[in-house]
Amino acid sequence: MIRIYIFTYAEDAQEAVACVRCARTALPGALVTVVDDCAALVPKSVRRSILAYGARYRQSGFPRNGNLRGPECVRGIISTLTAGAAPDDIVIKIDSDTVLLSGAWLREMERDGLDWYSTGYGLDHCEGAERGAYGNCYAMSGRAARLAAAALQERDLPPLAPEDLTIARTVFDLCGDDRVRLVSPWTPENRAGRWSWWNWDSVTTDPEDYARSYDVVSVGNPRPPHVPKSARWEVMHALCDARLNLNNQ
Repeated sequence: MIRIYIFTYAEDAQEAVACVRCARTALPGALVTVVDDCAALVPKSVRRSILAYGARYRQSGFPRNGNLRGPECVRGIISTLTAGAAPDDIVIKIDSDTVLLSGAWLREMERDGLDWYSTGYGLDHCEGAERGAYGNCYAMSGRAARLAAAALQERDLPPLAPEDLTIARTVFDLCGDDRVRLVSPWTPENRAGRWSWWNWDSVTTDPEDYARSYDVVSVGNPRPPHVPKSARWEVMHALCDARLNLNNQ
C-alpha cells in the first residue's frame, strides 16, 4: 500500500486542498491523510473539501516550531508516518505547497527494492560530503520508517533539528547507501531532472509543460512581491488540470 501524509496548517489551507487533489490524481489507489496543526487549524470548510477529495483528516499536537523543527516535531512526524505501515508499504511525506504529478518514481523505488527516494544533494559520494534530502516530498519503505522511529526515540537531537535532514540521515545510516536514491532536481545544468520548483519569475511558465516534464513540483519557493499567495494554489490546480488533460490524450 502507498500511504501519503500531507502536513499543513491554517496559512496553507487552500494549498492543502490542491495538494490532496493532485495526490489523488497521481496515485488514485493511495491512502491520503492530511495532518493539520492543532495550534493553527485549517477552516472547517477546508476540512470538508479535503474529505470530499477522498482523503482522511487528522490533527497533530506536537510543536512544529515554525517549520517542522525540534525533537518533539521530528519524533511526532516519524511516528505519524510509521503508524499502521507494513514493512513493504511505501510511506510518502509531502508538504502542502508541493504538487505530486506522477507516481512513476515510486515504481522505480519498488523495482529496485529501495528504502528511500527523494531529491537531494551529496550525490558524488566524495569523502566528507554530507548527503541530504529536500523535505518537500520524500518516500520511504514502511520498514525504514519503523527503524527510523525506533532509533530517533533513543537519540539526543538538537533543539531545532530539521525534520527532513534528521529523518533522511537516520534512514541513510540504518539502511545503507545501496538502498537509498537521491535524484538531482532540475537545474539549467541538469535539464533531465524531474523534480522542480515553479518559475515565478517567468510570465510564460506553462502548466502543461510542467505536467509533461516533472514528477514533483513545489510552489513554495520565493515569489516576486507582485505575485499574491493565492497564486500558489491556483498554480497547483492548474498543474493538476494539465496532468488530467495529458492523461486523457
